[in-house]
Amino acid sequence: MPRLTCVLACVLALPWAGAAPSPGPAVEVMSLRTNRVRPPNGGNPWLQTTLALNVRPPGGATSPVVSAVRVALLMAFDLPGPAGAPRREQAYAATVECVALEPGRVEVRFYLPPEILKRDQIRADPSFWGVELTAEGEALPAARTAYSANLGAPAARTDFQRRWAAAAAANDGILQPQHLTPFALEYPRATPSVVRREPR
Repeated sequence: MPRLTCVLACVLALPWAGAAPSPGPAVEVMSLRTNRVRPPNGGNPWLQTTLALNVRPPGGATSPVVSAVRVALLMAFDLPGPAGAPRREQAYAATVECVALEPGRVEVRFYLPPEILKRDQIRADPSFWGVELTAEGEALPAARTAYSANLGAPAARTDFQRRWAAAAAANDGILQPQHLTPFALEYPRATPSVVRREPR
C-alpha cells in the first residue's frame, strides 16, 4: 500500500468523534503545547509539538505497561495570505506507534521543519487540533482534552475530522514524529520507544 494511503488510512480510520467507554487501558491527552527549538547541531528552529499523555493500565492487568499505543495528531493552521490576498489554511497529520507506555505522564513529540515554518508563515499555535489514540489495536475513548478548546461540541469534532483529515494529504510526511527528525536522541529519559516498520 503506498505510504500516503497508509497514513490517511490510519488517520481516517480512527473515531475522531469519540468512542464508547471500555474497561481496557486508559491513555488520555493531558495537554498540547508548541514551541520553537533548534536542532542539537544548530540550524533554524523547528516547531515542536509536545503531547502530554496520562497512562493507566487496566485494573488487575498482568502487565505493568500499556502496549502498542498509537498516537495520531491532526493540526490545522489559519495563516496569512500574500499581500492583499485572503487568509490561507494548512493542515498536517502524523501517526506514531509506541512500543509500550509505562503508567504516569508520558510525552510524545512531533515536529514541523523550518522550511515549512517559512513557507507557510507559521508563527502561532494551531487554530484547531485533535488527537486520537489506540492501544493494543482498540480505539480509546476521546476525552475532552484530546481536542483544542474550540472543538468542544461533538459536531465540531466530526466536522474537523471530515474537513481536515483529507486536507492534510497535501502535506503528507511533513509533520514528523520525533524519531524521524534531528531531535531523535533528545529527551532520552522522556521519550518512549516506537515501532519501526521498514519496507522489506
